[in-house]
Amino acid sequence: MARAEQAPDDGREILPDLRLSEVLQQRPEPFRSPWQVARLAIAVTVSWAIGYWISPSSFGIFAPLTTLMVVATSPWSTWGLSIQRIVSSAIGVFLATLWVTWVGVTWWSVLIAMVVALVLASRLPLSLGGQFQIPTSVLFVFALGAVTWEQAAWRVIDVIIGGAVGILAIYLPPPKPKPEKFEASLQSYRDHILELLEAMAAEIREQHDPLGPDVVHHFVQDSRSLRGDADIARQSLVALAESIAFNPRGRGYQPLLAEDALRLRRVASIGVHVRGIAGVVNKDYDRQWISPALGEDTLADLLEELAALGRVALGSPGMPVGTESPDQVSERAHALDTRLRDLADQIVHASAGEVLESVSLLGRLEYVADQMEGFDRQPGESDDRFEDD
Repeated sequence: MARAEQAPDDGREILPDLRLSEVLQQRPEPFRSPWQVARLAIAVTVSWAIGYWISPSSFGIFAPLTTLMVVATSPWSTWGLSIQRIVSSAIGVFLATLWVTWVGVTWWSVLIAMVVALVLASRLPLSLGGQFQIPTSVLFVFALGAVTWEQAAWRVIDVIIGGAVGILAIYLPPPKPKPEKFEASLQSYRDHILELLEAMAAEIREQHDPLGPDVVHHFVQDSRSLRGDADIARQSLVALAESIAFNPRGRGYQPLLAEDALRLRRVASIGVHVRGIAGVVNKDYDRQWISPALGEDTLADLLEELAALGRVALGSPGMPVGTESPDQVSERAHALDTRLRDLADQIVHASAGEVLESVSLLGRLEYVADQMEGFDRQPGESDDRFEDD
């Protein structure tokens, strides 16, 4: 039976699709930079002037209110917030105006309208802010009492004006993408992985008394926190991708985005397997009921060698994530691979202690070493065989 063609390990699966369903999930973001504050203040003022100049009534206030809520830190987010607010307001105002015109304003009509608005909002593929805009629009209609269709139309028009001003504001000028934020999170993730290997080696050397059955090594908690580093790096990559979308200043970064995704994909795969090594070491070492064939000092040496290989293959602290010296990586990886295989042969022939556990651990170390050696390989190469389990 023919096998389906396997997708290359190019990292694209961790990039956001940037489809309509995702833009409708955008949420308001905090604004911290002085330039963002100035942009927002100017946009709201312009929206206020246009809204009150065009609108025949006090509904002009909805234009600056909309601008205040939709201007984000990137064109992608601003488009998403604008679409959500315009669509939600139109739905809420139309349905509430129709309802009020038909039955008037009473306690039971408010109750029915709010139930319908909340149920409808919960079914729409919008963010929480976009969903709440529907019942909010309904409440505004009820607060005004008898509303004409002309007034309802101006309410929606003012929201459209506010959204349009917000979109225009984000392009004057468009914000510059900041790939350095992603790079910093990826470097932190890499450094944590290699520091964990060294921490395991140090604790194995220093721990002399057996641990109780319900006690874990100190490095276990450090290993678990790697998941948080992976999440932060992933969020930084998504934020970078979104800051480039619909952004004229992001065109130069677009070709580099796939490379960033691939680097994160491979660092994350190494992180997963290093966490697995930490789990095995915690289970098999410093326990009264098991005596591994692979000695503690030897294991500590191997962990330190693997961390040293990682410093060359993945970059040293403060440096970009990537191979610094390919020749040195190959030399170190070959030496470590030879030592691991020799140790496995010795353990199998000596048959002293828990052989299966020790050989399995050596295999895990060898696999991570292979991942490090091939970190800069091109997708689709013959040795492109590593997967994030």
